[in-house]
Amino acid sequence: MNITNAIKSIIILLLLVIANVSVVIATSYICGNFTLGPWYNAVIITVGVGIANMIIWPIVPRYLTKFVTFTFGFGALIVNSIIFYGVTYFIPGVSVGAYEAFVVPLTMAIATTFVSNIANIDYFDSYTKTIANYVKNDETEYNIRYPGLIILEIDGLSIDILKEAIDRELMPTLKKWIENGTHTIMEWETDLSSQTGASQAGILHGNNKNIVAYRWVEKESDNEILISGKLAHAPIIEKRISDGNGLLCDNGISITNMFSGDSPHTVITSSKFEIYTKIFDKSLDVAFLEAYSFQRVIVLFIWEIFVEIKCQIMRRIRNVKPRLRINVVYATIRAGANVFLREIATETLIGNIVKGEINSAYASYVGYDEVAHHSGVKDSDVWNVLKKIDLQFKRIEKAEKTSKRPYKFVVLSDHGQSNGATFKQRYGLTLGDYVRRLLPDDMMVYNESKYISDHFRDAFIPENKQIGTLIDKVDDIKHTDFFSSQIDSVKEKRPDFINIERLEEYREKYPDSLEYIKKHESKEETTKKAKDSELIVLGSGNLGLIYLTQWKRRLSYEEMVTLFPDLIPGLVRHPGIGFILVKSYTNGPMAIGPNGIYYLRTNKIIGENPLKDFGENAAMHLKRHDTFNNMPDILVNSFYDAESDEVCAFEELIGSHGGLGGSQTRPFIMYPSEWQDPGELIGAKSIYDFLKREMDELKNA
Repeated sequence: MNITNAIKSIIILLLLVIANVSVVIATSYICGNFTLGPWYNAVIITVGVGIANMIIWPIVPRYLTKFVTFTFGFGALIVNSIIFYGVTYFIPGVSVGAYEAFVVPLTMAIATTFVSNIANIDYFDSYTKTIANYVKNDETEYNIRYPGLIILEIDGLSIDILKEAIDRELMPTLKKWIENGTHTIMEWETDLSSQTGASQAGILHGNNKNIVAYRWVEKESDNEILISGKLAHAPIIEKRISDGNGLLCDNGISITNMFSGDSPHTVITSSKFEIYTKIFDKSLDVAFLEAYSFQRVIVLFIWEIFVEIKCQIMRRIRNVKPRLRINVVYATIRAGANVFLREIATETLIGNIVKGEINSAYASYVGYDEVAHHSGVKDSDVWNVLKKIDLQFKRIEKAEKTSKRPYKFVVLSDHGQSNGATFKQRYGLTLGDYVRRLLPDDMMVYNESKYISDHFRDAFIPENKQIGTLIDKVDDIKHTDFFSSQIDSVKEKRPDFINIERLEEYREKYPDSLEYIKKHESKEETTKKAKDSELIVLGSGNLGLIYLTQWKRRLSYEEMVTLFPDLIPGLVRHPGIGFILVKSYTNGPMAIGPNGIYYLRTNKIIGENPLKDFGENAAMHLKRHDTFNNMPDILVNSFYDAESDEVCAFEELIGSHGGLGGSQTRPFIMYPSEWQDPGELIGAKSIYDFLKREMDELKNA
């Protein structure tokens, strides 16, 4: 058997040499500034580069990791170019230009990758052994006896799509765990909003309060827009949610996540990018142990770009709808998510598992989420992405078996995705454009209009004590409809913004709020002055956020009815909108649909229940959400069609998440079967509590 393996290795080595020699000869004819001389110089170059890599590349992790990291890996190509140029410099008759010194070794890497795939070389096993040998040189005495925990997140994967992928035999590693009885899979329910910022905050820190959506406006901070995943904003958000007792605080490591879980070790974690030295951890060294390792990643990166271009062409030929118009920029982003981050996460995890020092790790695999956003949750393209992620899990499982310290595995997702054509694709305009049509062209008049008294304007500034204490003074009119005549009986408590003349006009037409919502004919204005409107409309999947930024606080339902009578009826009667959430001075939070109102404070429903299609816990999620700081004046959720299982995103994404409706709120968790049944899991904090408890059990066992 050993002789057979030796013969096979020799044959493969010869194939690799022949392939690389052929590439060198071919490029000498193609590239003008590459003079090869006699053909056998190609053999000398191939062998020389191989020997030089064996000698020089081992020092890269020790001295050049920062350089490679800060150049997003392309520093490795520069190192390869220097090595190639150095080898050719000492060979008589050979001359090479700077461009050729970059292109030729890259082309050699492509040839090596191609031959390796054709010959079915198990590169992963050999590289895992390389990692194991590397970490042994830095190994401390093994004195931790309890098992560690490795948590693997598949970003954006709903339980339904996971089960379908397993049934299709596309995720054999996870299927094996389930069939062997080592793991149990169950569904959990996200909070509102159903997106990575809120979910990872809850899972990793046990706290996602005030994370309104993926992006939101902070009116009191000059209308600053905070974005969960933005490198400048993630550190700010983590400071708000962290109490130091995150999921990874006990010698854990955070890998390719949005937040750190208070881990002392982080690798490509957004919330730690503010700290120059924390962009990478020493664990990242293992990703660059061999010259070919990063060359291979670059080859796969370029190949992924071509895969995306091919998929777009095929969708257009097959006339697949809905579809997005994708450019090369997105193709590059996809390759980064689906290749670079995937490989970095796996190599880093393997190095830490083999070493056995970390107590826990949480790593995100973001490829599926990125591809499903732009292609759809069940597009033919996503299945290959999931297959490759499962291959990473197989590699990690093999690495764990070589470690002196045992590790348990948990696989989960932070949310799902719901499919459907976007709001703009369906109706020809964005949500922001539609909102502006329901507002007057001259919105700026509310800043300084002769038609508004100073007293009226004072009602909308934060310092106004009348507004600040109003809710405490309206006990007599709580739970009273805005159109009711009971409002008149408490004139001394009636806010100044209520225009009695307009209110009397509405009362003649509408006996209550529901009739106003159903029957008021909203007039659509043009959008020619939209750029002058003090208005911000944001999309977070199928969750829309409308901020009227002339006022430094959240406007009430009553204020908006008085100031912008066309706005609320126009929104809820639009076919793309399922319901809106507003806050009433007298009734608290109200979920309003085209044919009904849900008064969340009292659980009273007038007309049809606007939340009936959005899950049995929709009201609970909205009540909690309504208490958050920086809530929009109007929170908008798109429709959900249960028959087609579709929503419509307010940003240009086919697969979306962020609001309510469909699979986006139905992720999964796969945990060791010997663990205690956690019961119903609702909200990201329930995952944090479950994992924290089991980590303590592992430590105390």
